Formats: sequence, structure tokens, C-alpha cells
Amino acid sequence: MSDRESQTIEEHVVALLKANRKDLRAFVRAVEALAPPDGDVAGFLDDMGASLASEDRTIGALELWDKAARMYEEQARLEEVAGLYANMGPIAATTGDIPRGIRFSKKAEELAAQLEPDPELLYHVSSDLGAMYAERGDWEKAMYEDSRALEVSRATDNCAGQINALLALAQVSLARQDLEAARSEAMGAFSLAHSCGDRRLEAEVMRAVGDVSEAAGEYEQAIRQYEQGLALEEMSPDPEVRARLHFAMSVACDAMGDAAGAARERNLAEAVGLPADVEDEDSDT
Repeated sequence: MSDRESQTIEEHVVALLKANRKDLRAFVRAVEALAPPDGDVAGFLDDMGASLASEDRTIGALELWDKAARMYEEQARLEEVAGLYANMGPIAATTGDIPRGIRFSKKAEELAAQLEPDPELLYHVSSDLGAMYAERGDWEKAMYEDSRALEVSRATDNCAGQINALLALAQVSLARQDLEAARSEAMGAFSLAHSCGDRRLEAEVMRAVGDVSEAAGEYEQAIRQYEQGLALEEMSPDPEVRARLHFAMSVACDAMGDAAGAARERNLAEAVGLPADVEDEDSDT
């Protein structure tokens, strides 16, 4: 299929989504009818779902993926369906339907158990489940999943994976008001980021270290740690990390009663000029 033909089909799928936004079953049937004769229909739906997801048309993407996943299962294509459910979980959660996202990720987890061990898939699923459980405030399950993600990343010597898992665990510990554990996890993540030589990650982790100090009421120390994070970010610029550090400093300044400092840091965070959130897809479907 040429790029031109592919683009035309993808544009047609978007048009079908707009025309059938109140009847998503009809939308899926219409897209299924576009599949090449005697072709891989499940793979076609999978690809079209990925195309929609890349444009943040998540509702349509999930409908196509749901049908593709059921077809993959009927065809015993377990590796493909496990990977698809793993992708569907966090995307479903972004629509606000966290229970559905958890169901998809748990399904991926169940299917992965039937396959040859795939550390990348296991890490992906555990990390996503940890984030979704944390969003629901189910701290015990979040801690279990984040701990498993940490184990998998350690076994594969995945430095970035270990750091992300430790940061997730630190956030759970903060939510549970276990500051000692949160500090240990955040500092462990910082040590790893330093050993990996990743300045951007070091800056991001230093924000988590500062958050622990802020939660403990150690506001001046938190500000020093946020400032250290900003110095690290300058070596490897990342606007999102910089904005978050300035905003974290504004919170610490507020807690200290420094209204002028808090306003200054908020203004600096806003001055980064991050793009506005994508509008609700209902507005363009």
C-alpha cells in the first residue's frame, strides 16, 4: 500500500468516526469493511486504531482495538493481543475510565503469563497498573505493581525503568505518609540517575526529593533541592521538568508564607510556555 493510499484510508477512517460518533458499533463495522479483501482484518483494525490514537482520537481508537483484540484472541495470536491490551490499558485510563484501563492491563498480564517471559511487556503492564491504582487511591495495589516493575527493571539492568519505578514508589509512600520510605526511594532514584549520567532524569528526581522535604515541613531544604534540580535541568534542558520544578518551589514558598516568592515561581513556571492540553476529542470528532 502506497503512502498516498494509506493516508486516504486513514482520512476516511477519521471521517467515519465523525459521522458515527453516536453509534460506535456502526463505526467499527464501517472500518472493518475497508479492510483489503482476504487481508488481515485484525491487523488492519489494529493499525487504524493506532492511527486514531496518534491524533488523540482515543475513543475511536479503543473501539477499533477492542474488536481487533477479540479477533486476535479467536485466532490464538497471543503475543499480538497481549501487546494490544497493554497499550489499551493506559489509553483507556486517559479517557477517565480507569476501571476499564485496569481491566485491559490485567488482561495483558494474564496473557503474558501464557507466553515466553517478556520483561519489557511485564514492566510496561506493571508500571501502568501501578499508576492506575495510584490514581484510584488504592495504595496497596499500586505499591505491589510498582515494586514488581522495579524487580523486572533490576533483573534486566534497565536504569531508566528502575528510576521510574522508584519515583512511583516514592509517590505512593508520600500518599501513605511514610516519609522515611519516600525519602529512601527518591534518593535511590537520584543515585541511579547520577550513575547513569542522565542530567534530565537527575533534575526530575531532585523534584521528588524536594517533594519529600516539603511534605516533612522542611521547606528551606526543599527549595534548595528544587534549585539543585533547576541547575541540573540547565545542563539538559527540558521545559516540562523546568516548569514542574518552578511550580514545586512556588508551593514551598507558599507554605513558608513567602507570597512574593510563590508568585515569582508560578510566573516562571507559566513562562516556560508549555503547549495547552489537547481539547476534548468530542470537539473534533
